[in-house]
Amino acid sequence: MINSTTDIIVNGLDLKRIRAALDSIKADDKGDIANPGYRATVEWDSGFHSTTHTTDGQVVLSDEPKRYGGEEMGATPEDLLLAAVGACLVNTYIAALSAARIHVESLRMNVSGRVNFRTAFGLEAGTPGYENIKIVVDIQTDAPEEKVIALMDKVFPTAPIPDTIMRPVPIDVEIVHHAEATATHAS
Repeated sequence: MINSTTDIIVNGLDLKRIRAALDSIKADDKGDIANPGYRATVEWDSGFHSTTHTTDGQVVLSDEPKRYGGEEMGATPEDLLLAAVGACLVNTYIAALSAARIHVESLRMNVSGRVNFRTAFGLEAGTPGYENIKIVVDIQTDAPEEKVIALMDKVFPTAPIPDTIMRPVPIDVEIVHHAEATATHAS
């Protein structure tokens, strides 16, 4: 859909704004635009329930299913990881499809995997995380199948979240401990 002589909207994306963002990234080199920092503050609420506040002020609730002792008051961390992989890849893919002027009628990514809870709960040795993650892309477009496959092959390596989990990324943990205040009683 063309809104004016300067704005081109494809799949709900304003390509002029996308181009401006790309130009800003190119010009910024290693600054906050080209190399943004993200932060999530996760606060334990009760049981397995926690509340996360993201960089942009979004709130995400997390919990575990009742079968694992939770109350089902939010998505599991395992689901959130799959959601992050899928959402990142959807955004990367739809940007490429739109830039190629491919009109998308529907796009769905089914992201799945299995976690070894026997290892996670210390019942056996091994790797507790996902052993593999599978993504099935269900897409309807006005382009030939070969073109949408070629675009996915091109953009998949550029998607930050899938890239992050496919390579070793160090995680540094720092503990800031506050001793519980003890009540003093007058004698």
